[in-house]
Amino acid sequence: MRGKSSALILALAFSGCAEIGLEPNGVPPPPAPRPVLRAARSASSTFGAMLIARRKVDGLRVEILVVGEGKVRGNLLSELKSPESRLTPPLTAVLIRHPKEGAVLFGAGLPEDLGGLGARRLRGSALSPFKVGPGRDLVSRLEAQGVKPEEVKAVILPDLAPEWAGRAGAFPNAAVILSSQAWTNPKRRSLERDMPDPRAFIPEERLKLQDLSKAAPYGTFDHGIDLFKDGTVILIDLDGGAAGGLGAWINLDSGPLLLTGPGAFVYDNIFDAALPDKNFVVDLSSFAWNARAMRLASEAAPRLVILPAHDLSTLKLSPRPDISLVP
Repeated sequence: MRGKSSALILALAFSGCAEIGLEPNGVPPPPAPRPVLRAARSASSTFGAMLIARRKVDGLRVEILVVGEGKVRGNLLSELKSPESRLTPPLTAVLIRHPKEGAVLFGAGLPEDLGGLGARRLRGSALSPFKVGPGRDLVSRLEAQGVKPEEVKAVILPDLAPEWAGRAGAFPNAAVILSSQAWTNPKRRSLERDMPDPRAFIPEERLKLQDLSKAAPYGTFDHGIDLFKDGTVILIDLDGGAAGGLGAWINLDSGPLLLTGPGAFVYDNIFDAALPDKNFVVDLSSFAWNARAMRLASEAAPRLVILPAHDLSTLKLSPRPDISLVP
């Protein structure tokens, strides 16, 4: 009888182990399946040469302004980063000095009065809460660079989240440029419910919506619009990281620069194909496709510098005389 009892106990024990698995504690679950990507777009064999041939204006310069910082767990930005890490990613705005069009901004920084934005987490902005030091707001930073608000001629908004659109109304003479998909997308509106609504402070008469869905391809990207029709600043469709996300390809004398906006957050996303948390983006598959398009673009245009939204390391890896970091 005792032998039968022992056999029964062993059977139950192994049955339980089979149910919960024999893996030791601490073994991570299998990785989530990678998103299925549609076919990549190849750049033409003449793409690199045409960047120079189509550029009608020389002498553009770019200044990267750090206007604040966020706070986020590392694995939200990249699966290669630890969930235990607490990062304070830089928030940037980019000043493009165009010899003919004047001062152009990519990104409009955080709101002047952060209020609750500086103290709590917000839907639609995983980098919150935010921090801005004294004199570090966008308008102050521009004035330190010799640019007054009324001298800014255009503001490109890569997204409507507060870290990109917070001061869009601070430049009285500037056209405000963003994708029509971002302006009307219902997902974006839903995420904005507890954030300042940019529509409240962007004058309609200065709003210049861009429908990139009908634009021609640009290199390895689905759609691009030559903003000034001179081959210098190309708006790039990077929908996926954000609804209607917008990037900017800038053809400088020393070579091209790609500002990804929310199309890529850190170096890992692009060059290591490392994905962010799926809840951090609108469409993970589109995000991954855009990141691959950026890698392919760097192969087609070897002088290309890619600046992710919250990672300044590429500026140090590829220093250029007409790209300045103003920390």
